[in-house]
Amino acid sequence: MKAQQEIVLSPQWTAQAQFAGYYVADAMGFYKKAGLKVTIKHTSASNSCINRLKDGRSQYITLNLLSAIKYISEGMSLVNVMQSSQQNSLMIVSRKPLNGLESLHGKKVGHWKVGFSELAFSLDRQYKLNIQWVPFLSNINLYISGAIDATLAMNYNEFYQLKEAGLRPKKEQLLYFRDIGYNIPEDGLYVTREYYHTHRQEVEKFAQATREGWEWAINHPEETLDIVMQYTRQNGIATNMGAQRWMLTEICKMLTDIKTGKRTYRLDEKAFEQANRILVENGII
Repeated sequence: MKAQQEIVLSPQWTAQAQFAGYYVADAMGFYKKAGLKVTIKHTSASNSCINRLKDGRSQYITLNLLSAIKYISEGMSLVNVMQSSQQNSLMIVSRKPLNGLESLHGKKVGHWKVGFSELAFSLDRQYKLNIQWVPFLSNINLYISGAIDATLAMNYNEFYQLKEAGLRPKKEQLLYFRDIGYNIPEDGLYVTREYYHTHRQEVEKFAQATREGWEWAINHPEETLDIVMQYTRQNGIATNMGAQRWMLTEICKMLTDIKTGKRTYRLDEKAFEQANRILVENGII
């Protein structure tokens, strides 16, 4: 099959196991088999995936669902063409035990400067916690140094970084958003509405090949880790096999709908409506 014009995919962050399904689909030839010539170009804090999509440098991007809805509310025409994540991994790690949400009232809590924090901001507004949000770029040094009372973390990423740093937060210090009615799906695959209508067959092939990539990754974790580490090295990312193994394990868990026990790769309508309602009711959009 003759390969089509080059397609550029830009994940929403730097190279890591969070995007393993895409790496596998590329490395194992699933995209090529579908007649697609795909290049994966990662983003950074100063070169976001949404900017790449806007100026045409990338045709496909990954986005957290809440971020995608926020961009749509600002006028960006996006179409969700595959929803990998079916669960939420966001958590708050506190320096002291938490006795309900009120324990966070007025506290200094770290959040990502580049985004991904809409759900936490909504929680703050809904419960009138008056949290003092302190931005950080991509690590948990503020928490380790004691400069903040708590920090946002992804279970598959920053939470492991805390463990690597020798910290062992107890259960009473952890608050998972999925456990308090905020189990909002996270990562999905997006294109512009115009691109979707003009490249629909290609989009369907891309989504299917990506699903094959994720399924292969689930069934071949060690081989997948080797592929992930190749991408991290190529992109100059300082990491290690242990961190990426933890991330891959947690990310693969998130692909399963906890209600059905299945991997659908589709955005559930009720989940979308809940995400939209949370953002509207709390003034985020």
